[in-house]
Amino acid sequence: MKKLILAMSSAILSAAAFAQSVNVNDGFVLVPAGTCTMGSAPSEKWREDDEVLHAVKVNSFYCDPLEVKQSDFEKVMGQNPSHFKGANLPVENVTWFEAIEYCNRLSAARNLSPVYKISGDAKSGRASVTWNRSANGYRLLTEAEWEYACRAGSTTRYSFGNQVHSDFANFEGTYPYSIEDNYVHHTDASVRPGRALHRTLAVDSFSPNKFGIYNMHGNVSEWCFDFYSPYDLKDSENPAGSASGHLRVNRGGSFNDFGKHLRSCYRSATNPIDADENLGFRICRNANTQYPYGVSAEFATTYDLNVSVPKNPKILVAYFSYSGNTERGAKLIAEMTGGDLFEIQMQRPYSGGIYEASQKDLGAYYKTPLASHVKNMAQYDVILLGYPTWWGTLPMPVVSFLEEYDFAGKTIISFSSHGGTKFGDSVSALSKKVLKSYVGIGYEWEYSRHDRKEIEAWLSRNSIPRK
Repeated sequence: MKKLILAMSSAILSAAAFAQSVNVNDGFVLVPAGTCTMGSAPSEKWREDDEVLHAVKVNSFYCDPLEVKQSDFEKVMGQNPSHFKGANLPVENVTWFEAIEYCNRLSAARNLSPVYKISGDAKSGRASVTWNRSANGYRLLTEAEWEYACRAGSTTRYSFGNQVHSDFANFEGTYPYSIEDNYVHHTDASVRPGRALHRTLAVDSFSPNKFGIYNMHGNVSEWCFDFYSPYDLKDSENPAGSASGHLRVNRGGSFNDFGKHLRSCYRSATNPIDADENLGFRICRNANTQYPYGVSAEFATTYDLNVSVPKNPKILVAYFSYSGNTERGAKLIAEMTGGDLFEIQMQRPYSGGIYEASQKDLGAYYKTPLASHVKNMAQYDVILLGYPTWWGTLPMPVVSFLEEYDFAGKTIISFSSHGGTKFGDSVSALSKKVLKSYVGIGYEWEYSRHDRKEIEAWLSRNSIPRK
């Protein structure tokens, strides 16, 4: 009994010391402890397989009500990588590693304990990162904390209801939730297209959710701490994801995403060294009693993919094209790399009303039969994979192609033509399909406006040699 009392007293003292140490006037809001059902019902339209319903318990934490803005990032890091410039706009074009470095530097600047320790080559992404869960400094939200904070007690698709409109969030507003089913025939009056600004907005735009947090849906997609992996349904109390992996989670969708990718439960998987104008982050810190006791102090996460581009790789340039825009880019890329050119062809090619025909296949997740096949996929080290971005994701013929072969141990790098929606979330969809492959940094262009110099830079960034 004496030992128990001493242990309880020690815990109380630790909690008190912790409470005193985090008395920081940073304007963060206290997110109360509670439970949340993550994921979506199997019947939900445009649901993804990784949105398995499960309950989690989350301790209280302090959350920044705003996405990290450019003025704050520049003050701490000494530079501003953002594509869209503005002091009160969210910082974007940041890698996952830059986001955690920002957390550590901000912690040190405010006399708090840095949370993360990096071991290895962060530039290539092949690094181990250890999270000190008892540290009182700034950090990224875990995926569970993010969804809990986003939902703010709601059980609907979005914190404000079951439909999203550009009056409530900054996204590709001409494509609200379920536009795919209503683009041609407009049978659902709730599917009301709005505006698409194609840029970020101030971090305090729109109304906050019930926790007082802004822009959890849209503006920029937000890096979370977790490695991407299937949910561990047994890890239900303050889960932090897998201890190993190679893709990191980002949540909430961006100014350039369709409504379906802004849902509270939607998970995006991204290479942690990817920096894009769609990607930003939000930070938080522990509340008084979150991790001083009762939880293992350190959580080590390890990069687990041993895949690299050999010195003289065998390259396949595989592409699916409808109008010729992707084909023209693929032929140029094959010419520049010396790669073998392969066209992904359907047994029954799309014709006429492409939007409706492709939507029907996507809605039914119909894996369209292919008329062309790679004779010896095993010989290739690198697959440069091209496609038009339709409905914010991969066309179904490309899904059929990905499911036909074993890509384990290979490097896959995507390139895409589009009408203004850029990659959408197609790279995440690709990454989820080939979890044993390395997915490099993609290249996209609008219609036929690909550029040789840009392709040169893209290939160099991915260590792909030219002919």
